[in-house]
Amino acid sequence: MKEEDMEIELKYSLGDPKNAERLFTDEEIRAVTDEGSDETVHMHAVYFDTEDKRLSREGMVFRVRCEDRKLVGTLKWNGHSESGMHEREEINIPLRPLRDEYDLYKPDIDIFRQSPVCNKLRKLVGKRELINVLETDFIRRQVRIDIGDAICELSVDTGRLIRGDLTGSVAEVEIELYSGDRSEMEKWGAHIAEKYGLEPENRGKFRQGMELTR
Repeated sequence: MKEEDMEIELKYSLGDPKNAERLFTDEEIRAVTDEGSDETVHMHAVYFDTEDKRLSREGMVFRVRCEDRKLVGTLKWNGHSESGMHEREEINIPLRPLRDEYDLYKPDIDIFRQSPVCNKLRKLVGKRELINVLETDFIRRQVRIDIGDAICELSVDTGRLIRGDLTGSVAEVEIELYSGDRSEMEKWGAHIAEKYGLEPENRGKFRQGMELTR
């Protein structure tokens, strides 16, 4: 897992639930899928902010996520999206294996201390308590694809968004650029989106969850 990088990905609403299976059995997609890369992972994430939302007001997102039994701390910032294309700076820090579910609810911003952005994070948080503002609980099926001049990950996420006593669903397709030509990924993504009637999604899971209403 890359610790600090620019995350570049296309995001689409899944639409028809049957698209989840169709995408992974599509012969065109199977032809560019790396053998043995098909993986299904249960992901449960907790997002943290101060009570007065100092992080989100500065465009920062801090989460701790359990990926099966692996804990990963993530910080995202400087993000923007247009026509389903998302770009943002990101740090991922592998943490200790999950011992119990309470490990998810113990935010520690010092895990990012090796990054210059940690100084800004510390100033924003100060002595304020970080609280749980959102949870996501979903299943991700993912494969690595080689489309010539770009290596990407194609994934489908289906599950729940939980904010207090509000819940909502999430069902989306992501195509993340690992290496290579961004324009090649965009062209391939546009083709798959047209083929399956996928609509661009400009909101990440955090924003979707924070916009939940009764």
